Amino acid sequence: MKKLIISLVSVILLALLGIVGMNQMKKNGPRGRVVSPAGSTIIVEEMSYYINGEKVFGKVFKPADENGNFPDSTSAMPLVIYFHEPLKTDFPEKVIKGLVSDGIIGYTCGFRGSDKDAVNMIKRLRKEKQVNSDMVFLICDPVCGDNIVKAVSKLGHSIQGLVLIEPALTGKAREIYVRYGLEFLTIKDSMKGDAVSLIEDYLEERGALK
Repeated sequence: MKKLIISLVSVILLALLGIVGMNQMKKNGPRGRVVSPAGSTIIVEEMSYYINGEKVFGKVFKPADENGNFPDSTSAMPLVIYFHEPLKTDFPEKVIKGLVSDGIIGYTCGFRGSDKDAVNMIKRLRKEKQVNSDMVFLICDPVCGDNIVKAVSKLGHSIQGLVLIEPALTGKAREIYVRYGLEFLTIKDSMKGDAVSLIEDYLEERGALK
């Protein structure tokens, strides 16, 4: 009987470890503050994601109040998630910093996962505190484009918009783009200098900015 109990406990512990090791969000800081292009203060902290035990680095960007803190009492904010090529952080972070001043929560992630992995990430991010789950928008670069477009097609109306930076879509993702491309914002290389203002207009048209 004692051996049976020990065996059952071992199985339960292994199962729990397996669950913990599955795809999950992990906040492990450190928290910092930067100044946005508009001159306002933005809180930045690491929020990394695990895919099959491999850590995928990401950062969350939040507007700060006059004391440099995130106003927890504020109403839920729209969420903009930027999936980009790992290590290519300059442009994604520049865009997100430009948008956070408009009253959104931004997230950047170096991503090489599948469309299924993206769906799981987006669902978890939608549940984060102070996120308006009815106002979630995605941005992606060419490296992530195929899988993010397919993820959007699976998530349907839970995603309010998609911005494609220099898209180079193939296969099923290309078919989805041809069918629904008018619902997306496409930013070509020659338009990247105006990316923030173009995305702001897109968000405003879809009710994210007031």
